[in-house]
Amino acid sequence: MDKLEIFPKWLNIVMIICKWFITTMPFVICSFMYFFQSEMSLWDNMLLTCVYLLSLSNIINSLDN
Repeated sequence: MDKLEIFPKWLNIVMIICKWFITTMPFVICSFMYFFQSEMSLWDNMLLTCVYLLSLSNIINSLDN
């Protein structure tokens, strides 16, 4: 017996794409920020590094699952 699906298949695909987009965009934005940073303070640099590392760990965790 097949399992009952609540959502259509196209909606599941769209949700996977949205989840991937949400997890990778901070990583991509921070990567570009490292190339184009100009006169950032120490606080800004540390904050950017934290966001970069957290988004990278989130991508690694999502790929593990």
